[in-house]
Amino acid sequence: MVWLVVELTKTDDVLLTLSRTIPKCIEGVGFFQYKSKTYHFIDNFASAQHMKCDVCGNYPIVDVSVIRNEKSEGLNLCNDCVDQITRKTVSSWFKENRKSRQNILENRIYIDGVSSILAAYDRDKLQFEISSEGVMMLQKMFIQMCNGSDLRTKDKQLAEFYINQNLESKTAD
Repeated sequence: MVWLVVELTKTDDVLLTLSRTIPKCIEGVGFFQYKSKTYHFIDNFASAQHMKCDVCGNYPIVDVSVIRNEKSEGLNLCNDCVDQITRKTVSSWFKENRKSRQNILENRIYIDGVSSILAAYDRDKLQFEISSEGVMMLQKMFIQMCNGSDLRTKDKQLAEFYINQNLESKTAD
């Protein structure tokens, strides 16, 4: 038997953590009434093809929420309808979640690079000098990136500077 060991990057870990928030959000919607039937929230996704809202007829919808009743009859809803029917801001939560995921993917090189630098610093194995202020700036930026925030240009430049310092110090050995 051959075992395949896959090492997750910090970005993979952050994305996994983010994806685990989705079931809690779905569960948090709970049960609700629509046209004298009890429904529950099933899913929300960005559709690759245009769809029509089964409640208001809005077309095209790209962000689709799926609800299902006790007879397993499902409806595809637009953002406005899912928020009105559930009486919750479900659509904005999913939109924010998708934006966070997109930002994390776009910042993958920075998340993994800064994570490596901070880990080496914590183990006192960093091969270049960095001020305590620099470490604090990287830690703050790292938390923001892991939370899915969009990086400012100056943050990207700072991360690139330290990542390059780290790479240069490793190749100098």
